[in-house]
Amino acid sequence: MPRITLILTAFAIFAGLLPAPDARAEPARAALIIGNATYSSLPGVPGCRKSANTIAAALRALGFQVTERQDASTGGLDAGISEFSEHLAGGASTGFVYICGYATDFNDRTFVLPTTARIDRPSDVLTQGALAKSLLGPMSRDPATVGVVVFDLVPKPDGPPKLGVDALAALPVPDGVGIIAATEVAPGDNPTPLATALVAGLAGPQVRTEGLLATVQTQLAGSAMAIHMPAHPGFLAGAPPSASPPTVAAPSAAPAAAVPAEKLPDETLMTEADRRAVQAALTRLGYYDSQVDGLFGPETRAAIRRYQHEIGSETTGRLTADEATRLVNSR
Repeated sequence: MPRITLILTAFAIFAGLLPAPDARAEPARAALIIGNATYSSLPGVPGCRKSANTIAAALRALGFQVTERQDASTGGLDAGISEFSEHLAGGASTGFVYICGYATDFNDRTFVLPTTARIDRPSDVLTQGALAKSLLGPMSRDPATVGVVVFDLVPKPDGPPKLGVDALAALPVPDGVGIIAATEVAPGDNPTPLATALVAGLAGPQVRTEGLLATVQTQLAGSAMAIHMPAHPGFLAGAPPSASPPTVAAPSAAPAAAVPAEKLPDETLMTEADRRAVQAALTRLGYYDSQVDGLFGPETRAAIRRYQHEIGSETTGRLTADEATRLVNSR
């Protein structure tokens, strides 16, 4: 191409008159990194801050748009999840989530603790903790998402000495997403062993999800850890131009929000079928794991209170008509 043509072409691209040549840009990447180190009512865990910093730096080097929250309060945690969700909804198809800090189990569910949490009774986690599985929400909205979610958790002092890492690793996620859940001894001033292994595995330029998880599994063999390998491995970074993401069967177009033909009544007017529908919905959403029998006993009441807490209603253990209708139509 003559030199004058090259100059004119470059000028046209710069001026926006012509599209730039296809640079085969990789899919956009987003990350949420949370390091809770300084708690208002618990001993500090400075290693979590350093762990979060080193992982955030490694991800930025790979081109991730990183949302980083240090010493997150309840509001800070919610804001971080919301910002990360916006990045994924805005076109990012690859995600990474890492959280390091205190956690505790209650009623067979793991809660991460914001730095402002004050847990005087085990049940206080219902109002001051955050369900660990809430961090999976943004990664689960698109079945084609590729990524990794990492729980690097320290058991709360005076709480259960072990956390349900196996249950965390078994939470449902898209086929392209892997999970690492580990329980740490209270870290000192250095990054945690899991963070160190992750940084080693994130040394690009090419990083695959299953390769990263395999690196961690090898380096931390024997640790209190559970890993869920993605069913469809993919690239976190450095996908070759010829590589296309794994084909994930897209669900058939679902109708817009399901609207019930008839709303459920207040529970005092419910039939046995209505009550079974409520228990089935509580089971589907993870609040209830007992028998669906249409009888609202203590376990059903506890499940209703957990549901009410998480939707911001008064935790009476008894459903209003609006709450019941919203519950059975939740997915």
